Amino acid sequence: MRPADTSLPGSTEHRRRTRRQARHEARARLRTVVADEELLEDADALCPKAVHDLGRHPSPRPPAGPKEGRRGGFKVWKTPYWKRRNNLRKARNAAARELAEAASG
Repeated sequence: MRPADTSLPGSTEHRRRTRRQARHEARARLRTVVADEELLEDADALCPKAVHDLGRHPSPRPPAGPKEGRRGGFKVWKTPYWKRRNNLRKARNAAARELAEAASG
């Protein structure tokens, strides 16, 4: 692997700068061409169409770590199985409370 060269600009900045330069150069050429009818027919050939050399999209961001005090991993208690199990437990406990209240009351 090649070591990272810190003297090179970031790919996003380079892409912005090169595309901006190409746009400005095309506008300048079109302004000079507007006066001449023959050159106006070939205006698309005169304008630069070079694509930058660093790709079209920046690299994706690295995944962010969990917030302070949060546990990592999949939230199993939000799956249908655990929701159903918790509802059964709540119903069972409510029935047990009703029996206890009926027996004491």
